[in-house]
Amino acid sequence: SIKEHAPGCVFPVLVPNAKGLQAALAAGAKEVTLLTAASDTFAQRNTNCTVEENLQRAKAVLEAAKEAQCAVRAAISVCLGCPYEGEVSPKRVAQVACRLLE
Repeated sequence: SIKEHAPGCVFPVLVPNAKGLQAALAAGAKEVTLLTAASDTFAQRNTNCTVEENLQRAKAVLEAAKEAQCAVRAAISVCLGCPYEGEVSPKRVAQVACRLLE
């Protein structure tokens, strides 16, 4: 495994939802990166849900990760611009970030 060749390195696993978290934990992940988005079109095309639905899913992932003692960080896609919607306002990105911190 790659971990054997890089002792001490952390390998965060990208997870978009609870199913992804469960697969990551089953594979031995100790840290995950929760994927979110700042535009509805990007979220819909990549995770088949709106930003709001994605944030609701994120809450479940965060709770399950905490229970599993798995470290979590979040990534907000398209915060500097969306290939479908164009410019994304900094206010929208801040709103998504604040929701993740709740």
